[in-house]
Amino acid sequence: MSDEPRVAPFNADDLKQEHAKSLIEYLDQIWKTLAEKHAADSFEGRAARTLREAVGIHQDALNECFDDEEPETLEARKQAWNRLVWLVWPWEGTPGYDARQWRLVHHVDADDAVEGARQLLASREAIAQKRRAELEAL
Repeated sequence: MSDEPRVAPFNADDLKQEHAKSLIEYLDQIWKTLAEKHAADSFEGRAARTLREAVGIHQDALNECFDDEEPETLEARKQAWNRLVWLVWPWEGTPGYDARQWRLVHHVDADDAVEGARQLLASREAIAQKRRAELEAL
């Protein structure tokens, strides 16, 4: 099996620690580059430290979410992953940015994905029925 991370899954129960590894490494390289180019007490140096601390906090939160597959843990994993994705989005389009892998996770598991799709279809059907009723009333 390749050491290359695969595309991030759609569901949190498929999300593994290795998915976060490349995202963390990318953000680490950004703050290190800023820190190397700017004095620690400069605006940019302080921004680099802020990024480093924010990434560390979110990385720690995500790492705590791989102990089990309980629904609460999966929800926490989804939220922690998505916070990291939000942190990396400003660099979309820059060299090394991996939009295929670093995307939001919307569901905790396949059952949640199916339920989400069912609710979406029910909502669309209700809208369509309302439109039909309005047209018939004309």
